[in-house]
Amino acid sequence: MARRRRRARPASPPAALEDEDLLRKIFLLLPPQPSSLPRMSAVCKQWRGVVTDPRFLRGFRDHHQKPPLLGLVMGYNGQPFFRSSLSSPDLIPHERFFPPDILNLYMELVGCRHGRVLFFDRGLLEFMVWDPATGCRRSVAVPPMFDDKEIVVFNGAVLCADGDEGYVHGDCHSSPFQVILIGIHRDNNRAFASVYSSEAGTWGELISTAAIRYMYDLSRPGTIVGDSVYWVFDDHEDGILRYDLDGHSLANIEMPDLEYYSRPSSFKILRTDDDSIGLAILECQKFQMWERKVGPDGVAGWMLQKTFQINMILGLGPMGGRDNLMLGYDEDDHEIYVRTDIGVCIIQLETMQFRNLGEDNFTTTEYYPYKSFYTAGISLYIS
Repeated sequence: MARRRRRARPASPPAALEDEDLLRKIFLLLPPQPSSLPRMSAVCKQWRGVVTDPRFLRGFRDHHQKPPLLGLVMGYNGQPFFRSSLSSPDLIPHERFFPPDILNLYMELVGCRHGRVLFFDRGLLEFMVWDPATGCRRSVAVPPMFDDKEIVVFNGAVLCADGDEGYVHGDCHSSPFQVILIGIHRDNNRAFASVYSSEAGTWGELISTAAIRYMYDLSRPGTIVGDSVYWVFDDHEDGILRYDLDGHSLANIEMPDLEYYSRPSSFKILRTDDDSIGLAILECQKFQMWERKVGPDGVAGWMLQKTFQINMILGLGPMGGRDNLMLGYDEDDHEIYVRTDIGVCIIQLETMQFRNLGEDNFTTTEYYPYKSFYTAGISLYIS
C-alpha cells in the first residue's frame, strides 16, 4: 500500500517583533528625542540593524521634518558652554557635548546652525567648523585681505549647502557647508564679505558695501530670511547688514525710526510668516515686533505689528525689567530666548507660550540653538 505524502506546511508568518517592515513602521513613530533610537538599537542586533539603516534614517528625518532642540550653545568666561534643554534620559551633559580638546582651544564662538558649530581663532586667523555629533572638525584659514589690520574680522555664519529639493536639515553631518565671513574696514565705513565652500575648498570673491556712515560693531548672530543672511549692528543707527546668498551682494538697510532704544541686546532680526525680515525690540518690559514690507509705491518700509508687556505674557506681576535681555533667536521655530527675573525663558512668538529653562542666568552672551536628529551610533553621550 502506497504511503501518502505529507503536504508541506506553509511557512509561518514572522513574529510581529521580527518583521522588519513592521518594525520600521513602528520605529518611524518614535519621538525624535535623543534617547529614542539608541535605546532601540540596544535591544538586539536585528533592531540595531533597522535603526542604523541609512534608508530608515532618511525616512525618520522625512517623517519628523524638524530636528529637535537638544540645547543651547553659548560663551561663558571665554569658553563655549552647552546648556541642555531636555531632561533625563535625553539630557546631554556639557562635559560630553564639549570635550576637553575643544574647550582647550580657547577660540571665539561665532555661530551654530544645521548641526555644526563655528569658532574663530583670532591668533591664527582661521575658522574651525566642528560637528559635535561626529567629532569631525575642519580648519579654514581666512582670505589674506582679512588680516585684522586693513579689514577686521567681525562675524561669520556656517550653514548647510545641500540644496536638494525637499532636503531636511538636522542630519547634515556629511553634507557640504558654507562659511560666510564678515569684516569691517579699519576706517569703520565699509563692510566686506566672502564665502567659503567646503566642496570647492576655496573662498569666493571679496564683496563690499559702498562707503557709508560710521559702522562699529557687528558681533551679534545673523538670521537667515529667505535667500539672505541679516546682521544688526550694535549701534542701531548703523542699521542692518544684508548678505544675499544667491546674488552674492551686500547691502545696508535702515532700522525703524527709534528714539529711546540703546542697548545692543534690545534687538533681534526675525523671520516672519511670509519669509520677510522682521525685528524684535525689547526695552525693560516693553516688547515690539516690526516687519519690513513693500508698499504700493514699491518702496520697502517698516511697519509695527504688535506691542505687548513681556511680564504679562509670562504671567508675572510688576518686574524691574532692566535686566531683561534677548539672548538668542531660533529662526526655524520662531522662538526667542529672553533672560528675565525668573530665569531664561523660551518664548514662541506665534502662540506666545513659553517655557522656563531655569534661574541659573550665569551669562549675558548670545545663545545659539543646537538642533540635530540623534541617531544610533554617533558619539554624543546620553545620560
